[in-house]
Amino acid sequence: MKKVITPLIIVGIAAVIGFTLFKNKQEMEVKAEQAMKTSESIPVRTERIKKTPHKISFTSNGTFAPSQELTLKAEASGKVLKIHKKKGDYVRKGDVIAKLDDELIQSELSISEVKLSQNRKDLSRYENLAGTEAITEKQLEEIRNATKMAESQVKMNKKRLANTVITAPISGYINEDYIEIGTLMSPGMNVVDIVNVKPLKLVVDVSELEIARISVGDTVGVKVGVLPEKDFTGKVSFTSHKGDASLRYEVEIALDEETEQIKPGMFAYASFSYPAEEAILIDRKALVNGVKSPEVFVVENGKAVLKKVKLAQVGDNKLVLLDGLKEGEQLVTSGLINLKDGTAVSEL
Repeated sequence: MKKVITPLIIVGIAAVIGFTLFKNKQEMEVKAEQAMKTSESIPVRTERIKKTPHKISFTSNGTFAPSQELTLKAEASGKVLKIHKKKGDYVRKGDVIAKLDDELIQSELSISEVKLSQNRKDLSRYENLAGTEAITEKQLEEIRNATKMAESQVKMNKKRLANTVITAPISGYINEDYIEIGTLMSPGMNVVDIVNVKPLKLVVDVSELEIARISVGDTVGVKVGVLPEKDFTGKVSFTSHKGDASLRYEVEIALDEETEQIKPGMFAYASFSYPAEEAILIDRKALVNGVKSPEVFVVENGKAVLKKVKLAQVGDNKLVLLDGLKEGEQLVTSGLINLKDGTAVSEL
C-alpha cells in the first residue's frame, strides 16, 4: 500500500510544481508585454504655455573708460628746451607741457614783419600815385599782391612760433610721455598721452531687445569687480544707434559717485531693471540646442514635436518667447534625454 501512495505523492508534487511554473511564466509574459508597451513611450514633464507678468531685468558686463583720451602730437619742429609737465601730472586745458627751440622761427618772423612793413609803405605810395602816369595799373596790382603775401607769411610764422609752446588741449592726467630735454621734434611726433577720468564711464554691450528698452537717463545699478562689497549707481549717458556684426549695442553709464579707487580698464557689472509686463517665459532648461539655435519640444497627440523658437534673455534662467509657440501648447520641461521629433511620450 505504501508503495502505491508514494508515486501518487510524487505525481501530485510534480503537478503542483508544473502549475506554479506555468503561472509564473504567464505573469512574466504579462510583465514583459507591459514593459514593452512602456518602453515605446518616454515619460516627460510638461507645462502649459501662458502669459505671466514678469519684471524685466538683465545684467551686462563691461569695463570703465576715461571720458576723454588722446595722444598729443607736435605741430612744430625744434629741439625740446623745457618740460613743464611729466608722466603722472594733472594738467588743465591750456597748461604748457613743453617748450621747443624757437630762435630760427623768431628770426624768420622778424624778417617777414620787416618785409610786410616795407610792402605796406610801397602800397600806400603807389595808391597815392594811382590815376597818374607815374605808375601803371599792373604795378599797383603787383604791390597789392605782394603785400597780401607778406601778411600771410607773417601769420604763418606767428602760428609756427605759437606751436613751439606745446599746451594741453584737454584736462586730465598725463598717462605717458615721449619726450626728454634735447629731443628733436618734428610735426606728427608723439608728445604725451592724456586721459580725462572725470567722469569715468562704464561701457557695456547689450542685445537688440535690451537696447530697445534702454533710454538716456535711466538709473542703473553697478557692481565693480575689485570692490564687491560696495554698490554703485549710475545713469545711462549714451546708447549707440547701430549694432556691431553680432547685433550688440554699446551703452555708456556715468557713475553718480566718483571715487579714486576705480580706474580705467576695471571690470564691472551693470544691472538694468524695468517695470513688469506680460509675456510668455520659458525656462532655459527646456531648450534643446541652447540660446544660439533655440528649439523646444511640445506634446501633440501623445508625441514630442520639435519646434524652432525665437527668444530673448531677461534673466539668468528665464527667456522671453518672441515667436514659434502659442498659448495653450504643452511645453516639455524635463525628460529631454533621448527625446526625438515624433517620439511617443507619456506625461508624468
